Amino acid sequence: MTTELAPAESAQAELSRQHKVIERLKILTSKYRQAEVVQKALFRISELASSASDMNQLYASVHSIIGELMAANNFYICLYDGQQELVDFPYFVDEFDTHETITQVPAKQLMRGVTGYILRTGEPLLCTKETFKELEASGEIGKMGSLPVDWLGAPLLAGDQVIGAMVVQSYQEEVRYSDSDLELLMFVSQHVVNALERFKQRELMSAEIERQTAELRITNEDLLKEITVREKAELQTSVLFAISELTNSSEDMKSFYSELHTQINKLLNADNFYVALMTENGQQVYFPYYIDEHDHVAKQRRLRKGMTEYVLRHGAPIMIGGAERESLVRRGEIVVGAGNGALARQWLGSPLIINDDVFGVLAVQSYDSDQRYQREDLELLNFVSQHVAVAIERRRSAEKLARANVFLEKRITERTEELVDEIERRKKIEEKLYYDAHHDNLTGLPNRAMFTDRVKQAIAYKRRYPKTDFGVLFIDLDRFKNINDTLGHSAGDQFLLEVSQRLRSAVRDIDLIARIGGDEFVILLDHMEDVNDAKEVAERIITMMKEPFVLDDQQHFSGASIGIAVSRDINESVDRLLRDADAAMYEAKSEGRGRYVIFDDTIRKGLVAAIHQETALRHAQVDHDFLLWYQPIYGLGNNHIEGYEVLLRWQKGEQLLQPEEFIELAERSGAIVEIDQWVLKECCQLILQLQEKEQENCPIHINLSTQHLLSLRHLKAIEDIIKEYDIDPTLLVFEFDEQSLLRKEGKRLLTSLRRLSERGIKLALDDFGRGSGPLQFIYNYPFDIIKLDRNFVKQTARKERARAMVRHVVTLCEELSIKLTAEGIESKILLKQLRHLGVHHGQGNLFCSAEKIELLKARLIA
Repeated sequence: MTTELAPAESAQAELSRQHKVIERLKILTSKYRQAEVVQKALFRISELASSASDMNQLYASVHSIIGELMAANNFYICLYDGQQELVDFPYFVDEFDTHETITQVPAKQLMRGVTGYILRTGEPLLCTKETFKELEASGEIGKMGSLPVDWLGAPLLAGDQVIGAMVVQSYQEEVRYSDSDLELLMFVSQHVVNALERFKQRELMSAEIERQTAELRITNEDLLKEITVREKAELQTSVLFAISELTNSSEDMKSFYSELHTQINKLLNADNFYVALMTENGQQVYFPYYIDEHDHVAKQRRLRKGMTEYVLRHGAPIMIGGAERESLVRRGEIVVGAGNGALARQWLGSPLIINDDVFGVLAVQSYDSDQRYQREDLELLNFVSQHVAVAIERRRSAEKLARANVFLEKRITERTEELVDEIERRKKIEEKLYYDAHHDNLTGLPNRAMFTDRVKQAIAYKRRYPKTDFGVLFIDLDRFKNINDTLGHSAGDQFLLEVSQRLRSAVRDIDLIARIGGDEFVILLDHMEDVNDAKEVAERIITMMKEPFVLDDQQHFSGASIGIAVSRDINESVDRLLRDADAAMYEAKSEGRGRYVIFDDTIRKGLVAAIHQETALRHAQVDHDFLLWYQPIYGLGNNHIEGYEVLLRWQKGEQLLQPEEFIELAERSGAIVEIDQWVLKECCQLILQLQEKEQENCPIHINLSTQHLLSLRHLKAIEDIIKEYDIDPTLLVFEFDEQSLLRKEGKRLLTSLRRLSERGIKLALDDFGRGSGPLQFIYNYPFDIIKLDRNFVKQTARKERARAMVRHVVTLCEELSIKLTAEGIESKILLKQLRHLGVHHGQGNLFCSAEKIELLKARLIA
């Protein structure tokens, strides 16, 4: 029994061993395929240096290639400039943030992040959420906001120097990265560096070639020398073409082809023989020599699906008989009857090739079934065709050279005249290029570059003649954005042209007007007697700008705010003058527009104070230096608390700053996003505490910056915070200021507001009535609450017009089911008036003073 089982067990062992071998082979095959994919990707990256037309195409191609190796929907490349301490993001793609474009970021701001970690250490990094937290805990990176699922980065190394980083990241749990992906990304990164270096070398080489080409046109003598060199080269080429005896001995091309036929006929049956050549434009084929026993004459024709065209397309010899012809017809390669004449039983064709370009066909054919060609005949014809191609090309070149020699002297004369014309044309082009580089395309006024040069000249002149003065006027047009957005860019351009004409008429010929921005103009007043000259020009411009502009057959009104900076000493600089004039212009706008302001020490001190304030704000710790007060919102009919508004305060040393003293600065510096996110977290924590104490659920009102509405990333961060604390969204009311909504992009704001409303969050329009109070916000935007501005509310106690406006807003809000709240209720008379007008909700010092707010804050948090 044992003897019979032994072979079976042996076979089973052998089968098991073979399965293991097959598995190993599969693994090896997978590795080889992966290696082949990587190798092809690296080869394509290497080719990018020569194939990419610009850097943007190169970065996009790198992204596409990496996307074939791993999941790379979120991908960016950054380059580190150690001298300027800047990190440039030339390519940035993020599936959750398509609206925002990252360009340059100060290195100091970025070095505390994971990207900065790679730039600092020069080491690749695979980072999960857990790795992020470990790096945060160890102090390697700063505190991060919402995190991706996986983050994969590799440094770009030029030798031992880190020049940038390449990063992919995933926001989806099902898309994860491994150490092998990290090794692959690191391996690819070096090839990307090599491609970048080669691309830069290519650009440098192109610049050098252009420079050398320009030098060739310096003088007529250089051109004559070049022509002489070319004549010698053509003569040498004609000598090389003359090597073929057949080319030299034939009188003309007809005798050449006839003798060629005779020679080929000695090698194989060529009773039916022809030569087909492509026309110079490659659109047609003609037959300079055609012998056929049926006396057929071939004519020049457009390319079609004949046997001759088949060889022209494929560039390879072929022997076609009946079976081969039927196969080619089935595949659609040829069409029977596409050629002319009777159908041959056998056809041999070989391409005529020079420098890998097929320019013709050499063919023989047989109509007799007894005459059969062999494979050796095709090989012989192909061998002959290579020499024939050289001979034909030589003969053609000889004829071209003969024709060229006839007209050579004439051509030299013409070329000399062309060179003179070319020099003149180049001069005009250079003059135009200089003009375009120093003037605005729309208005024809000088641009910033030319203005800077002229101011430098004025500064240099003042250094030689210190008693001379000059001034700079910085002009900003009022309501230009409204005209541009309402009437379109064409009307906006027409408006700017009219402005430039009015400015020209307001200054002297020696003064310089320049356009340096969309609606920003500057004027250099040279050789002023005193500052009164600048005042007169500013007053004249302001008066002119008040005159109506006729656009699309309608009158539109604008205005101008002007800042004036006068040269003070010989150490003046262009940047300082423009900065001072710009600051004075903003001062003029803040004072009510349509006026001018001269820069002085008061404005300078304000600028310095603003810089110090911004510095202090950047160094402030959100969870330590900011305080939250909670002002109750009352029902005016029952005096019950129906909600709380969060009031933000900045504890700056011994000072307690109100929002109007730092919010605009926080908006400008970008710190407002972090501050608002902290406020939202604190409010969510407060709601949870109130729910634990089983207190009544009252909504919390939070003032948010419109910057959150302009970025999908910021918007998602808000949603993530609410999900993290598991808060009922209906207990949150986000308030947005009316004026800030007017200054931003309407479509993007509306899309983001609708998204928040769909999440269940209540929306409030704050400070309604402070400006024009546009009704579009009530009709078109998904606001649940309208809050009347405190200054507008105060007027209802003494102005009938204000009371009428409130009555209309009350009626409108009731019909649209919008809750109306009055801010700034500070007296019982005002409270009575608002109740009489139909306002049911309000807040202010009458209900809760600053001291009461502080007590309320302590009670809510306790």
